[in-house]
Order: sequence, then C-alpha cells, then structure tokens
Amino acid sequence: MTKKISAIICGGILAAGLFFSPVQAAPLNFDADSAITQYTQTIQREPNNAVAYNNRGMAYKMKKNYSKALEDLTRAIELNPNYSDAYNNRGTVFYAQNKRNEALSDYSRAIELNPQDAVAYNNRGLLLGEIASYEKTSGKNSDSKFRNAISDLTRAIELDPNYAEAYQNRAAVRGWSSGSISSSQSEIKDYTRAIELGIQTAEIYSSRGISYRDIGEAEKALADFNKGLSINPKHGGLYNNRGRIYQDRGDYQRAIADFTKAIEYGVNLSVAFTNRGVCYYQLGNYDAAIDDFNQALSVNQNFQPALESLQAAIAAKSGRR
Repeated sequence: MTKKISAIICGGILAAGLFFSPVQAAPLNFDADSAITQYTQTIQREPNNAVAYNNRGMAYKMKKNYSKALEDLTRAIELNPNYSDAYNNRGTVFYAQNKRNEALSDYSRAIELNPQDAVAYNNRGLLLGEIASYEKTSGKNSDSKFRNAISDLTRAIELDPNYAEAYQNRAAVRGWSSGSISSSQSEIKDYTRAIELGIQTAEIYSSRGISYRDIGEAEKALADFNKGLSINPKHGGLYNNRGRIYQDRGDYQRAIADFTKAIEYGVNLSVAFTNRGVCYYQLGNYDAAIDDFNQALSVNQNFQPALESLQAAIAAKSGRR
C-alpha cells in the first residue's frame, strides 16, 4: 500500500500574487531625461526652488538613480521643511531601496504635515502590511501592525473613494493577515472595486482568483486566472494557480501542462516543481514525481513540502516493487 501524501501537499501551493507597490507609475509619455534637463535649468536659475528639486528627484527615481533622487528630495526638504510631498516621495525612494524604517518615517512625517494626503496613507499602509507579514512569517505577533496597516488604507479610501490602488492594497494586506473565509470575501470586494476603478493587470486577477479559490468558488477563480492570462500570457504565477484548479478537480494532465508553463516562465520554481510532482505522484508516475521534487529541492533545499513529498514518492515507488 503506497503512502498518501499529506493533504496540504495534495492541495499544492498557490503562487502569491504581486501587489501594487507604493511607487506611482509615470505617465505613459513621461520622458525622465527631458524632465531632468528641464528641472536642472530651473534650479540653475532658481537655486532655492524646492519644487524643482522635488520634481527632478522623482525623475531620477524613474530612472532608478536612487542616490541622485535622495540628494534632490533631501534638498527639497531642507529648502522647505514642511513640504509633505517631498517627504512622501523620498519615502518611496527609501522603499525602493528596501529601507523600510526610513520609508516609514518619511510617510509618517508626510501625514503629520498633510493629514489629507491619501497617497501617504496608502504608502504607509502597504509598508506596514509588508512589515507585519514578514514578522508573521518569523513567528512574531503582528496583529497590531496589520490593524494599523488596514486602518491607514481605509483612511486613504475615505479621503479618496476612487483610489483604486488603495483598494487593491487593502485586499492584499487582509490576505496576508488572515486566511479566514470572511477575510477572503472582504478581499474579493476590494479587488473587485479596484478592477471597477480601472486596474486591469494580470496580477490583480491572479490575486482575486486566489481569494475565490479560498472560499471554494473554483469557477470564478478559473475565470480570473484565464482573464489574467489573456492580459499576460507569460505570467508564470497564473499558470501555477490555474494548474491548482485543475489539480483540485483531478485533471492532472491539464494541471501538469500548466505547471510546466509556470516552470518555463520562471514562477517560484520550488512551488511549481512540487505541484507538478504531486500530479505525477497521483498518476502513479513515481520516477517523474521524484525528479520534480528533487528539482524543487535544488532551488530551495529546505522547502518542506518537497521534502515530505519526496519521502512519500520514494516509499511509494519501493512499495510497488
């Protein structure tokens, strides 16, 4: 009798969706180089123009020249210590550099200076959510940070009811903080509102699809994963997530095809190899399963789902002989 892989492994693993970063996108026709030239000329004429330093700093940020961006944004703050936008913008540069404490400090100062700044509340809320999520995975009690994150994002929405990214980010933070059905339903509501307000990315459909699957709405999840793939046919995470729906249904061949696509497009490889290996295991192809579990472990040697599944597949193969 073969050993059954534990339920959590049979269920496979969903790839986490990507969420809106606090860095606002530049207009489609934005030319950072031209902007830098323009604002440099302004600064030469008006060396105490805080707005010009702020704007040039953001142009440097668009080019990912973070050191120059920080220099300019810091100079803008020196020239105008009450310049809330410059604090918020400098916070986004610190965020891009993964300097969370500095970013948090700047977002908080921006809010102190302008309590009506929805963007600063959004940015601080998302950052607090990320910090809380990290602490949660480290075994720390992160409940208060999650509450503060959701409070900030809710405030952003109160200040700007059409702030699509704040709805998306609140849904993401709710997902990180809880795995309950009620939380998933709230996430779906926020993701849907963000979509209604104009966000049409593969990532948001992936994220809402995961929430639908969490409450057992497989058809709606599948529809979202298909929609996401119509937007970005090379989104590895969506192939992985759609493969999970097929896997739930016992349609292992279609699941294997999707997990193979996920591997091809470079989604979390330890997850995709493990999920495909589970399908091979269920089909009795233990050699292929063992190979996939080993591939997963070559990416992450401590990936527990692959370790447990490998042991089960080896035992199953031995039992057949």
